[in-house]
Amino acid sequence: MALMKASLFVTTYEMPRHLALVLAGIQRQTLKDFELFLCDDGSGAETKRVIQEFQEKVSLFRTQHIWQVHQGFRKCRILNQALLKAQGEVAIFLDGDCIPHPAFVQDHVEGQTQGFYLAGRRVELGELFSDQLTPALIAEGFLDYPRSSFIFSALRQETQHFNRSIRIPFPKVRALLGMNRIADLKGCNYSLPRAVLEEINGFDESYEGYGREDTDVEVRLQNLGLQIKSMKGVALQFHVWHPRREFTEANEELLQAVKRTGRVYALKGLRSHS
Repeated sequence: MALMKASLFVTTYEMPRHLALVLAGIQRQTLKDFELFLCDDGSGAETKRVIQEFQEKVSLFRTQHIWQVHQGFRKCRILNQALLKAQGEVAIFLDGDCIPHPAFVQDHVEGQTQGFYLAGRRVELGELFSDQLTPALIAEGFLDYPRSSFIFSALRQETQHFNRSIRIPFPKVRALLGMNRIADLKGCNYSLPRAVLEEINGFDESYEGYGREDTDVEVRLQNLGLQIKSMKGVALQFHVWHPRREFTEANEELLQAVKRTGRVYALKGLRSHS
């Protein structure tokens, strides 16, 4: 059986309204040759209902709901569970509170370059603007380009990074605007060949609690010899407002150890499930 182009991994926990908006965006993807993994860190009945309704009306791509009992923030464990089931050549990562532009998957697939992992950015939607969003609006293309309410929200400095809302697929223009430079990977918007992720033993489940688990992946990719490629101006996404979480201090110590040792392999990763 030929591999499909991509596996899209979406992480979520007890944010059903946000997830419904994200799924409305996923439904509109221009590239259909991908599978979808909804990686659920223990959400309840409402999230299950949102996912079931989505599965009932969308048959263009295979969707799997991967669920685990909630025992604190265990994003790495649920992602490894999904990764073991994946068949796509490209692994793309999206948070369950970030609405993707219709070309999100296509941009990540077409942007793949040997020896690189791809890293994008997101628009930070303000609280008031986020509150007015509905799945129906997303399905109608409300975020495809800046509408007047979006512009006003940005002018009020409620919505941040207005410049990230406009897709610029032309490499020379992106280079002229400095969009070909990016500092680091954000866990809500990146991609790489699935085979490379398997080579580093996936995600390190030693990271429990919020924060630094995605940077751990980036550092190990760099230790393997990969470089970062900017997806600024493409692979757009819109972060729906919610209160911020606090970082887990113990995870910083784990990250520093990876940086000191130059380690590539996750200590507690994919092979832990074999």
